[in-house]
Amino acid sequence: MSVSFSGRVQQLWAPVAGIPDPGLQDRLRNQNNNQKSPGNNIVQKYLAIINNKTASVLLTCLLIAWFCIRFDFSYDLNITLFSIAVIFPLVFTIRQSFRRRDEIIKLLSVFKSSLNAVYLSFSFIEKLDDEKKEYVAERLQGISRLFLDALQGQRYEADVVRARLSEIFELVQQNRDVISSGVAMKIIRFLKDIEESMENTIGIRTHGSPISLRAYCLVFIYMFPFIFVPTLVFDMQEGEAWIVYILSAVHGFILISLYNVQDDLENPFDQIGLDDVNLEEFHFNQQPVKALL
Repeated sequence: MSVSFSGRVQQLWAPVAGIPDPGLQDRLRNQNNNQKSPGNNIVQKYLAIINNKTASVLLTCLLIAWFCIRFDFSYDLNITLFSIAVIFPLVFTIRQSFRRRDEIIKLLSVFKSSLNAVYLSFSFIEKLDDEKKEYVAERLQGISRLFLDALQGQRYEADVVRARLSEIFELVQQNRDVISSGVAMKIIRFLKDIEESMENTIGIRTHGSPISLRAYCLVFIYMFPFIFVPTLVFDMQEGEAWIVYILSAVHGFILISLYNVQDDLENPFDQIGLDDVNLEEFHFNQQPVKALL
């Protein structure tokens, strides 16, 4: 049955808009479940930054506070410089992690849009067999799955990905009689964008924030109670002991919480942290061309 050009365009763009996406219903169902239990989400937000490091830092602060109060150990020391030595690298690493996350989202957007562009470029070639169009769609789906699985921790099969890109390129070369030079050049450019976005994303994932700087932050966070609590005891000599315990715990909790936020942002692909990138939103999962026409 013949289909008008405008109708065909709507059909071809429907999967790009997400209408026939098989995973869309599952994602919507999960979103609805989350909306039904807002209380659980609120609790999760506040508990996401609490882990074993939080407990160890709080315990250290309380033990040092007890020791200083019990044995009357205190001194007057200006800890401004030491505070800067802790806060500055923390803020720097957090900013870098947010920038990496934003850059990754841009690269993933280029990745998916380029996959869609290649798919649609082949779809509009009327003289090309439907089997070859389905062949392209399968290769693109395979590339998308391999790449996103690699971001979630699996081994990145670079050779397999390049081989599938080469298969699409060879298909273009073998069908130059029905593929115009302009369309062929566009497809090749989109294939280049796909590979470039993948390599850049893998590079950002592999080389995160400086490990030495993060280790420096963690060491100084654990050292902070030993420097800060005695000065707090000195300043609070006329106050109640429980105030020293609370202030010590609050300062330690703030520092280790900032570190945990940065640690969660360091890997935005593990689907554990609240600010992780939803990789399935960037998965190419088009229906075969024959099902659309």
